[in-house]
Amino acid sequence: MVPAGTPLTAVLLLAKAPRPGVVKTRLAEAIGPEAAAAVYRSLGRAVVQRVGAQFPLTVWYEPRGAVEEMRAWLGDWEYQPQPGGDLGERLRHSVAVHFERGDRPVVAIGADAPGVDVSIVSDAITALRSADVVLGPAVDGGYYLIGLNRDVPGVFDGITWGGPTVLDETLTNLGRAHASVALLPVLRDVDTVDDMHALGIQCP
Repeated sequence: MVPAGTPLTAVLLLAKAPRPGVVKTRLAEAIGPEAAAAVYRSLGRAVVQRVGAQFPLTVWYEPRGAVEEMRAWLGDWEYQPQPGGDLGERLRHSVAVHFERGDRPVVAIGADAPGVDVSIVSDAITALRSADVVLGPAVDGGYYLIGLNRDVPGVFDGITWGGPTVLDETLTNLGRAHASVALLPVLRDVDTVDDMHALGIQCP
């Protein structure tokens, strides 16, 4: 359960339509595109069921035009198309839209970290009572969650997305912006067969 007094906030899920050959391409090299897409579908559905049990979600999806495909996969939420550009540009845009609406804080998650649940999101919101930004570090050097309670200029700039230095580069940006940061526990997202094995996920 969410701790008493924890405010509901804008929770953003960034996700791709679960199409073979498009999602989880590194995983697909080992288990095939159909199986990799099936893993992604299962992970995303589980994250939404867990987090959506307590928090209303806005699903930021790609590609444009896939809204009915997304709805059939994840259920009846608000859906917004992601803009073009790299992950930083897409995060910057989606977070800005929610700040412009008056949502605060804003927490963004992905669809491929099985450990993300109500407790993790609640802990992020609690951390944002005293920090400007909260990050959920991933085993691979990225992050599975970012939450902000104010606009932090440059937070998503110049990041080598998909590499092992995403978290470190983000922390450097936050230091330059003099933003206070809280860190959540390290979790594993699923990009490789080794990740599946570590998490006990069976190949479909």
